[in-house]
Amino acid sequence: MKRKVAILGVFILCVSLFLTGGKPKLVSEDAAKAAGHALINHVFDANETEAVVTYQEQAGATFLDGNYQVTGKEQPVLIYIVSAGKQQDGQYPYVAQVNAETGVAYAAEQNYSFVPKMTTDQLVIWDKARGNGDANSFDYESMDVDCTQFARKWILEKFELKAGVLGCVDCGGSFDQNGASTTFYVVIRDGTIYHVTVAWPQLTVLEITVLNQTRPVEDIP
Repeated sequence: MKRKVAILGVFILCVSLFLTGGKPKLVSEDAAKAAGHALINHVFDANETEAVVTYQEQAGATFLDGNYQVTGKEQPVLIYIVSAGKQQDGQYPYVAQVNAETGVAYAAEQNYSFVPKMTTDQLVIWDKARGNGDANSFDYESMDVDCTQFARKWILEKFELKAGVLGCVDCGGSFDQNGASTTFYVVIRDGTIYHVTVAWPQLTVLEITVLNQTRPVEDIP
């Protein structure tokens, strides 16, 4: 009897995989939209209610010893892209990414146009930091210190984390005539890792991603 039950179970599983094409069950677009909206509104203090949802399958990869490798056995990464805040030109200034299998919204970004104009004090800091406008003379250290201190406090408060910050890893920054931004990882003591981009000197979050919420994606240069 046990053998018959086991064979029947395998048969049902095979039929199920055949009918579904072997793909895992996905959360609905409505659920993805709700999750994306919630993250966008929470992170950027927005009040968006409408969005366009698109489904994507990205190439998966294996990440070993600090390098991406494609072994041929990777499963694709299934995500929903939630675009909100449609403007007159048809562009969407807010974008979130939702794991299509789990329904977890793990990334959100906003357009640089939402960064406020520099105050008088910020203009003084900015003029001093950029010097003659040459990349080699730009004061990246001041930017990194300000943004890191801001992010360490902002993340703990915004996500109401009980664990403290273990450390920050700088990923580099850039600047132009309008301002600068820097990107880094913030590692929490509970193992959570945030990837954050902050505009400077206005100290405005442009992008945040909670890592390890999807399978590794192929690193395309």
